[in-house]
Amino acid sequence: MHESLFAPLRLGGGQVEVSHRVVMAPLTRNRASEPNLCPHGDHVDYYTQRASKGGLLISEAVSISPEAVGYVSVPGIWTTEQVNAWRNVTDAVHKKGCSMFMQLWHTGRVAHKSFGSHPLLRKSGMALPSVSASATRMVHPRSGKPLPTETYVEGAVSETPRALRRDEIPRLVSDYVCAATNAIHAGFDGVEVHAAHGYLIDQFLQDGVNKRSDWYGGSVKNRCRLLFEVVEAVSRAVGPGKCSVRLSPTTIDPQTGQQNQLYFAASCSDPDKLYAHAVKGLNAYPLAYLLLTEPRWWGGRADGDAKSDKRFNIPLSNKKYRKLYHGVLMAAGGFTPGKAAQAVREGHYDMVAFGRFFISNPDLPERIRRGSPLNVYDRATFYANTNNGGGSDGYTDYPNLTGTMGTQGKYKLIEQSEIGSSLPKSKL
Repeated sequence: MHESLFAPLRLGGGQVEVSHRVVMAPLTRNRASEPNLCPHGDHVDYYTQRASKGGLLISEAVSISPEAVGYVSVPGIWTTEQVNAWRNVTDAVHKKGCSMFMQLWHTGRVAHKSFGSHPLLRKSGMALPSVSASATRMVHPRSGKPLPTETYVEGAVSETPRALRRDEIPRLVSDYVCAATNAIHAGFDGVEVHAAHGYLIDQFLQDGVNKRSDWYGGSVKNRCRLLFEVVEAVSRAVGPGKCSVRLSPTTIDPQTGQQNQLYFAASCSDPDKLYAHAVKGLNAYPLAYLLLTEPRWWGGRADGDAKSDKRFNIPLSNKKYRKLYHGVLMAAGGFTPGKAAQAVREGHYDMVAFGRFFISNPDLPERIRRGSPLNVYDRATFYANTNNGGGSDGYTDYPNLTGTMGTQGKYKLIEQSEIGSSLPKSKL
């Protein structure tokens, strides 16, 4: 089934070749060891379960430095111990004939300053959260109230970040380079620069957050400057075909006339102009791929669980960037197998990354190929952080088709036909 998803493809730069187009999206799971923020044996099992011959996995978002940390029990890549721990993961994944990229993450203003009390961060000597493009607080777009934020302190809300000084930008770029180099040393086949979803680089892109008046603010060109500097430096450090980028373009909802997706209140006055410039500019770099996140809100409605997802079927709002980007283009965000196959078959995207259903189906590519039922995911265990128990529930206990992994019969099944199979027509 869905033959378009099972054609081989060589990623940009020729460093990685895949035998199918079903990619595991980067998925934060909050299960790193404490206080060292390392992956461990459960991570080895989790990723190995989801590795397939000729496949591609993208790691959960990984903090590039102590300053970058913005979530509880999220792994890092700045210490030797972390590098060595990640090597255990990549070695196991490679034994199954699968490639793996690491997503590089700096949360920016999403972080809370109390992270500075974490033992691993406290001894770093680095500037600590929260920093951003400007001193703009993360607040609800209508009420103006500070948004809640995650930290080791209960009930925390967002605070006004410190604006990064211009003379700190080279150091920030260097942090990305060091993290990317560490990822390659840890055995990853490449890295993905997280420039989406309201985190630091995206905060520079969005003029609702970025109020700078220097070379990194104001015009679209200036707001994209940090993105391009990071991508150029990382690409130079790791080599062609080993760097990729994730962006989250926003569009106008034709039903409401409103911007349909605000990640952590990061708004933009003209997203189409911004992302057209960003996407076209990324053609200058030897990227493995560019990943664009499709919106998951439409008409004021968000997706729910696996059962309600069968009615959640939005148009492809970002396919317009296909004409602007000349390399391998990947999509993520609310895709069903049928919708993904159609998007690839019609040439809008070359690959599709799955999140929720890759969590619940370690053998997702094979299930899609066969048209087999899918395990229904349990949202309650998505973010069971290490401090609150973590464990195998909802992590390594989802079964495969052959019964060789996970707990058989623990999760309900849903037919692929029940979660949608076609794309609605878009007016965009």
